[in-house]
Amino acid sequence: MEYALGNMVVHIHWVIAKPALPGWEDIRQTVSGHTFYYIYSGKGIFRCEERDVEVGGGTLVYLWPGLPLYMKSSETHPLRMTMLLFDCASLRKKENEWDTPEPIERMRLPFLLPLQSEHMGKIGELFREAEREWVPGDLVREARVKSVWYRLVQEVHEAAEAGGRHSGEEEITAAVRRFKEKLDTGFATELRITELAEQTGFSPVYLRRTFAARYGCSPKEYLDQLRNEHAVRRLRFTGDSVTDIARACGYSDVYQFSKAFKKRNGFSPTEYRRMQGD
Repeated sequence: MEYALGNMVVHIHWVIAKPALPGWEDIRQTVSGHTFYYIYSGKGIFRCEERDVEVGGGTLVYLWPGLPLYMKSSETHPLRMTMLLFDCASLRKKENEWDTPEPIERMRLPFLLPLQSEHMGKIGELFREAEREWVPGDLVREARVKSVWYRLVQEVHEAAEAGGRHSGEEEITAAVRRFKEKLDTGFATELRITELAEQTGFSPVYLRRTFAARYGCSPKEYLDQLRNEHAVRRLRFTGDSVTDIARACGYSDVYQFSKAFKKRNGFSPTEYRRMQGD
């Protein structure tokens, strides 16, 4: 099933650091959940689905539910790593109710992810932070580990994307990310998408195509949706006038705002606000 990080809920079962003992052997005991292993240093063999793979420092291992694993550490360079065992599900909020959580059967991550230097330090530190914070049964500390998990998953996804790109692809991906950040932070201003695109150093046509491939819509469609989402929340949760909301969400005037809002939502801003008060 498809999922988005912002819709994911997680339950952390266990965080543990495996001691660097020469020649240790182990098997994956719990196959009902998801598991991350982060290997800080050392060498070893992981056997998965009847295939032996050499592993070493700076590698993230992802095991989805049901996947068996046999592990053996080197005698001379023992593996030092941390395990994080968790369950996760996709949970969406509609207007006034929650959907039933749908368990995520497998995340969009490879079994083995050798990390590049720029991600290695960040991901290693996040695992160390999870180790420091983990106290089973302490709800506050468990909540802190969940916060670490969200940051970790975001970083791991970015590392997985970077691992599959060439340098030219990395440049356009970084440019698209910066371009999106300008839309995210500047939505309330009068943005000229073509000018913003030209500032990236790539042709506007190429950037639009790459943006659409990454985010599933054109930059204009994304900006329109973003402004609408901000407007919906201001109508629901503030007493601001429709005129002030139009201005705060980047619309040039109330007429443009009302027309765009009704086309997307089926109701005028005033009608929508009245319905939320019923």
